[in-house]
Amino acid sequence: MMSRPGDESVQQSAAQPTRATPDVRHALLWFGLFGGPVAWSLQLLINYPLMAHACYPGKLPLGAPTNARTWAVAVTVNALMILVALGAGATAISTWRRSRAQMAAEHKGLLEDRPARTHFMAYAGMLVSGLFLFALIMSAMPLFIVPACSYGA
Repeated sequence: MMSRPGDESVQQSAAQPTRATPDVRHALLWFGLFGGPVAWSLQLLINYPLMAHACYPGKLPLGAPTNARTWAVAVTVNALMILVALGAGATAISTWRRSRAQMAAEHKGLLEDRPARTHFMAYAGMLVSGLFLFALIMSAMPLFIVPACSYGA
């Protein structure tokens, strides 16, 4: 049987072992990586216009919000987004631990190879989630320190 020139490379690549990726769903990786930034963006996009319109509905700023529930809605939005960022961080930590354990088992303690994409994305998710959790907490603090409409004060 005659072999074609391209058949040898196909046989060689099929014979080479491929490193298995950790058993992690891709949706969890992406949530761990982008959950915190999306939560912070939503918090900003919801609370800023909410508080701005409640304190400045017309030509002149008000001394108090037009709706008494505005502050409660802003606090609720902040709490929900902080929970989303915490969930993203917990997901990133979980996927990082799972990928770390599998990589250690595959290499029998020798991690001289570069980490797999899954491991890197989980690690980056931990860092990003922590950073944006801090940003969410810092942007929620003025609700408890500064009066809602403090333009005239």
